[in-house]
Amino acid sequence: MNIYLKDFPVPSEKEDMTLSVLSAVTALKDGDTLMLGGGTLHFYPDFAESAEYFVPNNDWSRKPIAFLLKNLNDITIDGERARLIFHGKMSPFVIDSCSGVCVKNLSIDYSEPMYFEAKITDAGDDFINLEYNDDIFHVDIAENALRFYGDGWENVANKFLVNEFDPEIKGPALGTPTYFANVSGVEDKTFMAFLHRYLKASKPEKNVLRLEGDFKYRHKAGRYWLCTHNDRKYPGIYVTECKDVTLCNILLTHTLSMGIIASLSENITLDNVQALPGEGRMLSVDADATHFVNCSGLLHIKNCRFESMMDDSANIHGIYAPVVKKLSENSVLLAFGHFQQAGINVFKKGDNIRLCDNESLLPFAEYTVKSSRTISEKYFILETNEPLSPDMKEGNVFENHSRMPKVHIENCRCGFNRPRGFLIATSKETLIENCTFYNMGSAIDMAGDANSWYESGPVSDVTIRNNDFTHSAYCGGPVIIADPQIKKHDAPFHKNIVIEGNIFSENDKRYMSLLSCENVVFRNNKFVKTEDTGLRQLGETGIVLRECKNIITE
Repeated sequence: MNIYLKDFPVPSEKEDMTLSVLSAVTALKDGDTLMLGGGTLHFYPDFAESAEYFVPNNDWSRKPIAFLLKNLNDITIDGERARLIFHGKMSPFVIDSCSGVCVKNLSIDYSEPMYFEAKITDAGDDFINLEYNDDIFHVDIAENALRFYGDGWENVANKFLVNEFDPEIKGPALGTPTYFANVSGVEDKTFMAFLHRYLKASKPEKNVLRLEGDFKYRHKAGRYWLCTHNDRKYPGIYVTECKDVTLCNILLTHTLSMGIIASLSENITLDNVQALPGEGRMLSVDADATHFVNCSGLLHIKNCRFESMMDDSANIHGIYAPVVKKLSENSVLLAFGHFQQAGINVFKKGDNIRLCDNESLLPFAEYTVKSSRTISEKYFILETNEPLSPDMKEGNVFENHSRMPKVHIENCRCGFNRPRGFLIATSKETLIENCTFYNMGSAIDMAGDANSWYESGPVSDVTIRNNDFTHSAYCGGPVIIADPQIKKHDAPFHKNIVIEGNIFSENDKRYMSLLSCENVVFRNNKFVKTEDTGLRQLGETGIVLRECKNIITE
C-alpha cells in the first residue's frame, strides 16, 4: 500500500516537515511504501523523535531523528527525487531492527555546512591567513578554542582535522599533509599526537582568520584550508540489527558525521549512492562516506561515487574486544577498546568467536557464545559454552569472525578525499572489480589493529581485478597496502589475495606495500607512466614486502 506524505499535513511557520514525517512513519504497516512527493523538504530538530544510540566508530548520544524506522518489515521510503534539507544538529535516518527496508530517490543536505572552509590568501612557515565567506561560515575566537556557529547550533572546539584543498578538484592538494590544528595550549598525548600542530588564532578582520605556529608545512596561497569541527553524533543514515536493507539513488551532499554507517546487519546493498559536495562547497561528508561494522551476509556496493570526504570511501571491519579479567571458567569481563566503540555488543548467542593475541593478532582459541551482556558503556560480560583458555591474559582480544560479510564492490568511483578508498578487513570472500580510484592515500587498505583503533579482521579471500588506479595515492605511498599493526610477527595475518588485470596510471611504480601476508598473486597488471609529480617510486620494483610468504609477482 502506498502512503503519501502530503496526506499528513502539519502547519508550520518554517515549512518544517518533521511532524508530518513522524505521523506518516507512525502510520506505516509492513509492506507499505511512503511516497515523499519530491520537491524540497525541510527538517528541524525541535519536534523530531529522539532516541539514544551507541553508533560504532561514532559518538554516543540521544539524538533527534527525522526518519526513525524501527521494527518494520518490507518498507520502502521513496523520495521521488526529494531534496531533504536539515537544520541544526539531527540525524536524517535511523533504521533499527528492520527487515526488507529500501530507501531511495532522495538527497541529504544541511541548510548550513557544519565544517569550515576558507581561502588561503597568504602563508609562511609559521603563519597562514584565511579569508572566508561569512554568509556561509561563521567563526569567533574563544578562550583557547574557536567557536563555529550557525542557526541554532555551535561547536566550541580546540582541535580540528585539517587538509589543504585544491579548488580545481575539490579534494586534498597534491603533496599536502593532514594534521590537527590544536589551539588548546595543551600538548596532546594520544597515539595520534604526531599529527598535532600547536597554533594561536586571531581575527585581524571580520572575515579573516589568522593562525600562527609551526605548521611543518608551507601552505599555498590560492588553495583552500578546510577543517572539520563536529563530533560524530549525527551520521546521515544509521542501520543497525537489520536484514536485507537497500539504499538506492541517494545523494549525500553533506552529513555531520559519517554518510552511511551500518552495524550488526545482514545483507546490505548500496546502488548509486553518491557523496558529492554541494554547490559552492569543497567538502561532502564530514567523515567516512560509508562504514560497516560486524555486518554479515552480502555487502554489495555498486555504481557508487564517493568524492571530497574528510575520510575513507568505505571501511569494513569488526571490533576487537580486549580482556579485562577472567570471572569464571566460562566468563570474562571485556572492555570496549576504543571510546567510539562504547556500548556496541557484537557477540550474540551461538556466534563462533576467536581469542587472539593482541601483539601478533593471531587467534589461539575458539569458542561459541552462550551469552553476552553490556553492563555499562565501558564493559560487558561474555560467557562461552567452552572453558576459557588458561593462556588468556589481560589485553588479549576477542573477535567475532562469524559476523563478517562477503563483499562485492563493483563499478564505483572514489577519490579527491582524505585519505583512502576501501578499507577491507573481513575473512569472507571479497571481490573489488571495475572501479576507479583517485584517492589522496591508498586506494585499498587491508589493516587490523588490537591496541589503538581495535578494528578487527584478517582477510583470507580477496580478489582485486580490472580496476583503474589512475593517480591513486596521489599524495604518495602505495596504491594497495596491507598494514596490520603487529608488534610480534609469528605468522602471516592476511592471506589469499589476488591482484590482476588492473591499470596503474602513476607518476612512477607504487603498486603495493604488504606486511604480514601469505599467498598473494600479482599478475597481468598494466603500468602507464604519467607526468612527473615528484613522488618517489616504491622500492626498486614498485612492490615492498615485509614478513610475507609465498608472494608471486608477474
